[in-house]
Amino acid sequence: MKVVELMNKNVVTCHPSETLTVIVNKFELFNIAGMPVVEKGRLAGIVCQSDILRKLKDEKRTLQGLTVKDVMVENVITVPPTESVFHVARMMIEKKINRIPIVENDVVVGIVTRGDIIKAVAECG
Repeated sequence: MKVVELMNKNVVTCHPSETLTVIVNKFELFNIAGMPVVEKGRLAGIVCQSDILRKLKDEKRTLQGLTVKDVMVENVITVPPTESVFHVARMMIEKKINRIPIVENDVVVGIVTRGDIIKAVAECG
């Protein structure tokens, strides 16, 4: 099975300059825990709830004045839509990550999460 068959094509993204207060609201509004960071149409990073919590804990700060750029991970693991779901699942386990942006020609075309993979496995059998 290819990742294109189960990826979410309606990807919620954010910009590096958005405040973390806005991002937390997006997480709640869209019932997500992370999203790709896009700048000028290209993937610039990824931000997750755990990144925000780690920053707040490590620096004993509040959300006030912090932006996505302050917490995002810039070296993002991505895969093309033609990648095998099994390979993506192995990558998630090995790298201890919960979501992988699907990128084609440097543009985010989807995202796949551990939950998407679990749901696909449950539906298959």
